[in-house]
Order: sequence, then C-alpha cells, then structure tokens
Amino acid sequence: MSKKIRVLAVTGIRSEYDILYPVLDFLRKDKSFEIKIVVAGAHLSDWHQNSIKAIEDDGFIIADKIDYLLMTDRVTQRSKGAGILIQGLTQVVERENPNFLLVVGDREESIATAVVGNYMGVLVTHLAGGDTVYGNTDDLIRFAVSKLANIHFVFSQKSAENLKRIGEEAFRIFIIGNPALDIIRFAPIISLSEISRQLDFDITDGKYLVLLQHPLSSERENAGHQMEITLQTLDTFCTAVGYKTIGIYPNVDPGAYEIVNVITRYAESSQIRFFKNLPRTLFVNVMRQTRALVGNSSMGILEAPFYKFPVVNVGNRQRGRENAGNIEFVPHKGTAIKAAIHKACINEEYRRAVLMLKNPFGDGRSSKKIRDVLKLINLSNKKWIIKKDLAGISL
Repeated sequence: MSKKIRVLAVTGIRSEYDILYPVLDFLRKDKSFEIKIVVAGAHLSDWHQNSIKAIEDDGFIIADKIDYLLMTDRVTQRSKGAGILIQGLTQVVERENPNFLLVVGDREESIATAVVGNYMGVLVTHLAGGDTVYGNTDDLIRFAVSKLANIHFVFSQKSAENLKRIGEEAFRIFIIGNPALDIIRFAPIISLSEISRQLDFDITDGKYLVLLQHPLSSERENAGHQMEITLQTLDTFCTAVGYKTIGIYPNVDPGAYEIVNVITRYAESSQIRFFKNLPRTLFVNVMRQTRALVGNSSMGILEAPFYKFPVVNVGNRQRGRENAGNIEFVPHKGTAIKAAIHKACINEEYRRAVLMLKNPFGDGRSSKKIRDVLKLINLSNKKWIIKKDLAGISL
C-alpha cells in the first residue's frame, strides 16, 4: 500500500482556521492523506473563548498545542511570540515528519512555519500570498512568507501576477480562490428568528449590520479612539433608523486592549451587542443576511463579494488591497462613516449595483483544487524545494 501524503497545518486564530477548515476537511475524506493540525495563539486564549474547542469538535487530530500568545498590548508581543512558536513548531515538525506544511496569510503562524519549513527541508504551502495591504506590518510578513514558501495557493489572478513580479516561479503558483467560500456555499440556512434566538438579540426584521474592527499596527496608539468614533456613529445611526449592530471582538494585535475597553462602555446599548466568538454555521448565517459590514476586516475584501453585501471600511486597514468594488473606504470621521453606512443600508440602487459585481476570489470550490495539486506533486523532484529565481532573474 502506498504511503499517505502527510499534511501538517498550522493555525493560531479563528479567521485563518475558517480558511483552512474546508481544505483540511476535504483532504481528510481522501484516504491518500493524513491530516494533523498544530493549534496555537488565540485558539488557546480565554479572551477568544478557547476556539480550540471548535477544532476539537471538528474531529481533527491535533499534533500539538503551542501557547505562544503573550497577553500584552506592547509592541514586543508578536516578535517574541513568533520566536516561541518557531521553537515549538521545530519540535513538532521533527516528530511528525510531514510532506507538506500548510499555513494561511500573514500572521506569526505563517512566518514561523515558513522559517521552520525552510530550515528543515519541508515543503511550505502558503495560502493567500500575493495580496497587498496598506500601512500594516502584516503586508511585509506576507511577502516574506511568499519568498520562503515552495507552493503558492493564491486567491486571485492579480495575486498570482504580484508573486511573479517578485520573482516567484510560475510553476509554483496555483489560482484556487478563497477556501472560506467553500464554507459559505455548503453551510445550512438558518432563519432570522433562529439566529435571534441563538444570539439572544432580536434581529428578526433583518435590519442589522455587522461590526468587525481591528487595530492597525501603524496606528495602534489610536485604536481605542478610532473604535469610539465608529461605535458612536453606529449607535446614532441605529437609533435614528431602527437598526441594530452585531459586533465581534477584535483580534489580539497590539491596540486590541484599547478597543475592548471601548466595547465595554457600550455593553448597555440596546442597539449594539458584542460577541467574542460565534459558531461557524451561525456566523455564516449572520453574514448572509446582514445589510452591510462595517469596520476594517479582511472579510469585507475576501468574503463579502461572495455574500453580495456592501462594506464600509473605516480607516487605513485594508487600503491598497484588491477588491470587488463593494467597499466604501472612509476616514475615522463620524460624518463620513454615517454617510457610507446610510448608502450601504438604505440606498437600494447602490445595493443592487453591489449584487451585480464580479467576485475575483473564487466560486466556493477551492478545496478540490488544492487536493488535486498536492496529489500531483512529485515529492522526489528537487525543483519544489530548491528555488532558482529568487530575484526575478534567471540564474
């Protein structure tokens, strides 16, 4: 009997796990693969309701847990955490001896995995390379990972072209779309009345928005003030037109503490309700029926075009990224935010235009594409591990 293809995925936060999940779930149904996961970071945090439980409930084999998250709001947090993660992951990779390391995006997990894979001679498969974003440390990390990665599963044609421009060889690049769309396509439908019951928050009339706002690394000292402006505007808008807002807690980057401090001041608002985490199917259905997304989450870029709703992106986070045209980019000013929210929720002509936009990030069938690529790669062919065109100049 032939040996199984061993894939070790690394995840540290719920948002990236939602991209990995459909891929890993599809692969484990193929008997050619052995799938294990390293769980780290925010998954092990009480602050994020220990989202490792979702991974355990999904039935995946957890190869190890690496608790690298330093609960501080200082800039030392992420670099120290990455160092801890590299040490722990090195031990796991030596023990598990995978054929492929699989990681998403631009956070500590991606750079740590890419470093370990290179030093240990294990193929690094990277999802979401080639994307660009303005003013965020993560943008530099993403492209550093791309230079270290051996195989690129990119979300769009433009991302593929960006990787080629920085010298990545074309044979390594595969356009597969955003795997998170696979979840949306298959998730069962839940009614608004059932969503309201599960949230204990009445949104049965469908008049609600979703707020997802994170700190921006280059503006972390203003994160609390920026969130205050967004929440004040939403509170005023919702009160005036009879809307409600479902808010999700921020990620754990520096500046998040200040955002959470602001959130606690709105705990008594009848229009705004915050949640630390939502189960996958519930979250998908909340997003399916929202009038708009407000904040600065990558979901507005990568998933909203598939859902077909408008996005109000507040501030500089996500600026410079490829998008489908469903986004209004506004500064941290109440008047601008309010006008954009009103347009997104009330202007039916604009809403119809968003429905007609073309989504550049796939069709919800990414997992099969990834499976087919991994099965075709000849692990004994050294071309996958040895890069010859690092600077975009043939050697």
